[in-house]
Amino acid sequence: MRERASEQKVAKLALVRQRFTPEGRAERVANAVDALRREQPIKLSPEDWRWVAEDVDLADQS
Repeated sequence: MRERASEQKVAKLALVRQRFTPEGRAERVANAVDALRREQPIKLSPEDWRWVAEDVDLADQS
């Protein structure tokens, strides 16, 4: 079972690397920093933001 989980992680990392190539990295970083600095319309604590960002199931719901 541990081997399968490891294989899944490797496959997922390969997809991430395929999507986020070095080309356009500077623009992606600048966009992310800009978004972080903008006032957020939703008022959540830092812990709540972290929970939302890290919750795998939320990404599957869209």
